Amino acid sequence: MKIRLENIVKRFDDNTAVNDFSAEIESGELVTLLGPSGCGKSTMLNMLSGILYPTEGKIYFDDDDVTYVSPEKRGIGLVFQNYALYPHMTVLENICFPLEIKKVPKKERIERAKKMAQLVHVDGMLNRKPGQLSGGQQQRVAIARALVKEPRLLLLDEPLSNLDARLRIEMREEIRRIQLETGVTTIFVTHDQEEAMSISDHIILMKLGVLQQYDKPQYLYDQPANCFVADFLGNPPINKIEGVAKDGKVLLGDDEVDSTIRVDNVPDNTKVFLSFRAESVILDNASPLKAKVVMTSVMGKEIITSFILGGKEVRGYMNSDVELKRDQEIGISFKKTGVFVFDFESGERYL
Repeated sequence: MKIRLENIVKRFDDNTAVNDFSAEIESGELVTLLGPSGCGKSTMLNMLSGILYPTEGKIYFDDDDVTYVSPEKRGIGLVFQNYALYPHMTVLENICFPLEIKKVPKKERIERAKKMAQLVHVDGMLNRKPGQLSGGQQQRVAIARALVKEPRLLLLDEPLSNLDARLRIEMREEIRRIQLETGVTTIFVTHDQEEAMSISDHIILMKLGVLQQYDKPQYLYDQPANCFVADFLGNPPINKIEGVAKDGKVLLGDDEVDSTIRVDNVPDNTKVFLSFRAESVILDNASPLKAKVVMTSVMGKEIITSFILGGKEVRGYMNSDVELKRDQEIGISFKKTGVFVFDFESGERYL
């Protein structure tokens, strides 16, 4: 099922939680709503589910206007952060419950529940109560319960945040497997960029209720629309140095060090940020751009080196066969990818 969102606005008194949000989600895709706390992603999810209605705008499921349709009539499955399983029911009873509400015959609902339990790998735990399950197992049961009624849309609200780091990785892979096997259109809400990057067909990145960029994960990383997108994605975080554009060059810091990066489309004396990924740094002793080593950290085959450039401490990956010492002067150049220039005030991208 295709989702179309047209100019969605949601206000709570004087606070605008979502502002002029428009997007189309293709049928069968897993799309992540990503952003920091308070960006409006859960509000957007609640409007898709029908728990909240928008102040302005329209929501379409295929060609059906569902803007003011109640949740039970939208054909959605919801999985919450806290699982919301019934503690007095067995796993089988929990999965069956949505079908029982719909008055599906007992034999059919048990068959469908067992099939769904097999899909999420809890078919050996059907007689257990939720209190006898691990967090990951409870999450699988919650997903099975949401899917058993064959929803047109599956909504997942921060479903992994209560799990430990190792289990989060396992469960996000399982969610992707289940989504691909069922083919259900899925919207996943998280503030964790690694989760979003690893399982999504597309990512919608939000800030203060406004859609910042909607793209495939790798394109979002490689071609950020603005400074916020570049800052939000990446580990280690992207390096960012204040500078100024003069004569088509980006000059860094108070000493106006020539970065060797050209920006012919930027007016002179415009304040900018030079942002670059750690993997975009090249150790290049022939380069006129010099930096001073602060420290190095060995990370297997690579070394991440902190160094001072333009008065700012930044980081870059170096090959492990190069030995660098504290306070050593090194030459730096940049790859063609992963290097960006943004306007200091607006965050608009120039390069």
